[in-house]
Amino acid sequence: MSAAGLTSTDLIAAASEILENSGYVRIDATTLGSAISDARVYEDPYSVVTLIVCETWPELESRWTNAQGGLVELMSAHMSSDDPKAWEGYLVLLTPGLTAGSEDTQTVSSIRYDISRVRKLVATGNELKQISDVERTLLPLLPLQPLQTTGDAGSVLDLLPELLAGGEQIEEPAVRAVIDAFIAQKPLVEALDMYRSRA
Repeated sequence: MSAAGLTSTDLIAAASEILENSGYVRIDATTLGSAISDARVYEDPYSVVTLIVCETWPELESRWTNAQGGLVELMSAHMSSDDPKAWEGYLVLLTPGLTAGSEDTQTVSSIRYDISRVRKLVATGNELKQISDVERTLLPLLPLQPLQTTGDAGSVLDLLPELLAGGEQIEEPAVRAVIDAFIAQKPLVEALDMYRSRA
């Protein structure tokens, strides 16, 4: 069984595009003599990623250990243990196929949380409904994006008085007095005492 809408070709194309747009470079695994020559292998300055996409969940379940061994073999053959990248191997396992029950769900979880050799990112057709789900699956590999704000957001400290004033015990001007003292590097308790004496 597979999820409606996404095919294995869609998953390969989407994952490849996301990785390449995020600075990963595809390596021709066949030239490396790897046991995972049918997989896609990517690297950036910090990590090595192997992408495996299978048509069905049972196929993915049966292939992942060989793919993991192939990635470890590839990294061992081409990187010294002193290379920081040698410790940052990721195996991305995707399938449009659906898992059939709680036993399959437990297997997906156990693969996902098994970090004994490399880290695994696993998603099945149960989670991959649209292309954006592929990006969500790959988020641990992607560079952090700066928060997009509209207009002049100001400092986080500028927002604090309004956020804290929602409670009945804290007055917004009192919070502003303490923040102003903090910014000016003056004693906070003294600033609060001065505010209270004026109020």
